[in-house]
Amino acid sequence: MSTKFKNLKNDLKDLEQEGHLGSSSQLSSSSGKSGSSLANYVLLFAFLATLIFYTGSKINFSEIQVNPIENFVQELNQPDEDLLNRMGAWMTEMGYGELTHEELIALREEGVTATYTSQIREVGYTDVTLDELVALQNADVSATFARMMKELGYELSIQDLIDLRENDVTAYFTSNMMDLGYTIEDLTKENLMRMRSIGVTHQLAEELLNENGVRATVDELIRHRISNQ
Repeated sequence: MSTKFKNLKNDLKDLEQEGHLGSSSQLSSSSGKSGSSLANYVLLFAFLATLIFYTGSKINFSEIQVNPIENFVQELNQPDEDLLNRMGAWMTEMGYGELTHEELIALREEGVTATYTSQIREVGYTDVTLDELVALQNADVSATFARMMKELGYELSIQDLIDLRENDVTAYFTSNMMDLGYTIEDLTKENLMRMRSIGVTHQLAEELLNENGVRATVDELIRHRISNQ
């Protein structure tokens, strides 16, 4: 205990013994004692402040849980044991072996579920690996996108799907361009990515078609977009 703290404690004890910190009626009995009472209160305040400071210095605040709500939410979001077991059984059935709970949790944190895996496989990607599933999810490749692109006539690899979505190519854009008369030969993977990377829309292609009476080529669409940025 610090010397200052001991001195304040002893001073307070002496004041109590001398009756200087008596009842409020005694303190207000005469105006002559008002100055002494004020000094006593100042001393008491200093004692309490020192006590609080001394006590606080002994507390290790780093060990106190600062945000219990955040920890509670994280625990709440953790999948339960039954869900993990069912996911693991389904993934094993699809040929991914016996995955540990840690591996299953890591997959779920990346957005990969047994349902998503099954849907991707149903599109035709039966050999998709766990790493590829994670990459597909990170690129926001949905099973719906993969299926619709296949229905439009495209034969795309896993990497093709990832590249297209990373360049903001959607099945909606591709389908609308085909409705305007563009073919798969016009709308190659590279051309789709070129157009979307600079913001070409099917509305622009339709607008130029209405203005000129002829369908603009992909290169013309790209040049028009660049010149009007």
